[in-house]
Amino acid sequence: MAHSLRCQHLRHFAIRFAVYLLVLYGLAYLPVVREHLVAPFTVAITDISGWLIGLWDPRVVVTDNVLSIPGFAVQILDMCNGVEATLLMWAVFLAFPAPWRYRLLGMLLGTLGVHAVNILRIVSLLYLGVWKPDWFHWVHWYLWDALIMLDILLIFLAWLHWMPAGKDRHATALG
Repeated sequence: MAHSLRCQHLRHFAIRFAVYLLVLYGLAYLPVVREHLVAPFTVAITDISGWLIGLWDPRVVVTDNVLSIPGFAVQILDMCNGVEATLLMWAVFLAFPAPWRYRLLGMLLGTLGVHAVNILRIVSLLYLGVWKPDWFHWVHWYLWDALIMLDILLIFLAWLHWMPAGKDRHATALG
């Protein structure tokens, strides 16, 4: 009986996760959202990355969503701005049966964590392009993608560990 109940909870979580993910991605890909939220956000991430690089390298140039130093430039595009990774993480938090205050706090802190790692990714890829341009493609598309997914998993596991046990954890969790 307990096994059947666990399977049912897991199935409900998986369905909620899929629905939240489809809704969030569907909203994010609406042209009005892309134009008025995602595009300015991408420029802001580029600006922040450029500001950080400027702390030690005054040669950095930021133009819209392009970050460059002598010898290499990166253009921050969709799938590289951290938005899709953040939405994936949000879908997990929204689907998980926990009190809303924990879900929302997890989403907020998780968003900061995902974007901090993504900015590290952007900066490292810019310098990798100068130092080891042959490695850029593999590190960009494979290594950093895996590390961003690992970041999301670690954020979620830390959130699970941080949540209180017992009655408070499950209070209003079905919402």
